[in-house]
Amino acid sequence: MKEMILEKIRQNPEAFMPYHQYIELALYHPKGGYYMREQTKIGREGDFYTTPAMAPVFGKFLGKWLCRSLKKAGLPPVICELGGGGGQMAFNVLKGFAEEDKEFSRGLVYYVIEASPYHQKSIKHLTSHDSRVQILSALEYLPSIEGIIFSNEFFDAFPVDVAVKQDGEWKEAGITFAGDELKETVRDISDVASRQLIQEWDVPSYMNRIEVPLQMMEAYETIIEKLRRGYLLTIDYGMDRDEWFSPIRKEGTLRAYRNHQLLESILDAPGEADITFTVPFGLLRGRGAQMGCREEFWGGQAEFLIEGGILEELIPHADSDPFSQASKHNRQIRQLIMGESISDYFRVLWQSKNIR
Repeated sequence: MKEMILEKIRQNPEAFMPYHQYIELALYHPKGGYYMREQTKIGREGDFYTTPAMAPVFGKFLGKWLCRSLKKAGLPPVICELGGGGGQMAFNVLKGFAEEDKEFSRGLVYYVIEASPYHQKSIKHLTSHDSRVQILSALEYLPSIEGIIFSNEFFDAFPVDVAVKQDGEWKEAGITFAGDELKETVRDISDVASRQLIQEWDVPSYMNRIEVPLQMMEAYETIIEKLRRGYLLTIDYGMDRDEWFSPIRKEGTLRAYRNHQLLESILDAPGEADITFTVPFGLLRGRGAQMGCREEFWGGQAEFLIEGGILEELIPHADSDPFSQASKHNRQIRQLIMGESISDYFRVLWQSKNIR
């Protein structure tokens, strides 16, 4: 991937590649992109952990909760999962949905948006080629629906541009080369949408570097447009405006992980590392309100799970064996809601559209 990226930069008269293009290639190139490669990415053998992989009870509970939410609002059993990954979430959501209402589950239509052929095969394998599961390679292929569109760690994988401050003015950071090495450079911001977003954002003066998530916002707007009536559930590693614009994050949040280790630069090992950023939920909340969505919940993942009734999923048992199924099940729930858990890093945004 590095050689291909270098060649593309050399072919550019400006010898400049915007960050969003670099990230797009590093993560999604059909042959060398990180997410497109046939390799384990999640868990001990991969580069990062996800809640569905660490705690299957999470997806199962979510399936029950989504089922109840659809029935309460009088919505048809239609769900769309954004970014299906290896299929662990779909497998557990389907299981929980059926446990909540077997009859309602029979009519379920479960769309999964997943671009990676490798992950598509994994989803098909885990869901046993369930005819209710329809895998789509891109959001554009999703029909207009009534139901629920949800995501877990979807928006943090979008390519972003990067703006840096020089002499009090915002400039666009990008990639150039020195010999056979990639390095960062800057130029004036030429993209009107980027300049407009930075201006509307009213970025605090102490910030030196920020991500400009134009592709994320375009996808979010498309998602809202695809939802005729129903709910939008967004779970991700992110923060609201004040927390995102904290002085401790004045150099931005863009980062890369390989073998569970934070790399010194996202220019290291393109195609071999996961690149991510902290989702600015303030933008999503604001744009959702502008597009007619009503905010039903905003807060931490643990709070969301408790309010949703996950404690009712605890299994009463007198078994002292820590390796029994009941013990493992209850331990997963405790790990999801107690202090210093994976839930501490995730926020939940639950929005409704045309629900009265």
